[in-house]
Amino acid sequence: MIRLLLAALAAFILSGCSAKEGLIAQKSQTVYEAQKTIRTTLPMAQMLADFGVEKSEGKREVDTVVVHTAYSLEGEAYNPQNLYNVFKRYNVSPHYMIDRNGTIYRMADENDLAHHAGKSKMADGREGVNRFSIGVELINSTIDLPTNAQYDSLSKLIIDIKTRHNIRYVVGHSDIAPDRKSDPWNFDFNKLLTLLEKQTGYAKKDKE
Repeated sequence: MIRLLLAALAAFILSGCSAKEGLIAQKSQTVYEAQKTIRTTLPMAQMLADFGVEKSEGKREVDTVVVHTAYSLEGEAYNPQNLYNVFKRYNVSPHYMIDRNGTIYRMADENDLAHHAGKSKMADGREGVNRFSIGVELINSTIDLPTNAQYDSLSKLIIDIKTRHNIRYVVGHSDIAPDRKSDPWNFDFNKLLTLLEKQTGYAKKDKE
């Protein structure tokens, strides 16, 4: 399983060295500028779900992003509205859905608990991943690859989410529910990692 740890500046334990402090301050400004730019350029559309979502009281503690893939068996397989209808039929929902062109559809507020992961367990033993995660669905099938536009939007979305939550893990659905799920299909986590590193310089990889 590949886990992506997005390192926040506050997580670093540094010895008191003025040169290091100057370097960290410089990197911090670079990350901030990257995040600010990304936030204003995200290709975002609204497609809020009135199903598969529970309102949360107070602020949710979120540290995980779960990547999924799905397509519709009715009508055009990659049509976002068709997939929305599939989610509605099964009373499930991610927080975000990304179409083949890279458009990000916001389906649930990040503070709400969205039913996207089902019965699930993290490598650290925590169960019920919906409670502390944000779900992102890429429109893709078992016979296709995610598009470059989807990778680009996903990486930028994760960086944007990081500005609001202490994201430590980015996992696939199959990582947390291996007995039930095989998605995200044909997904290259190393490609995502490369984009995250390129865009912020603060992505790290940890393999188990």
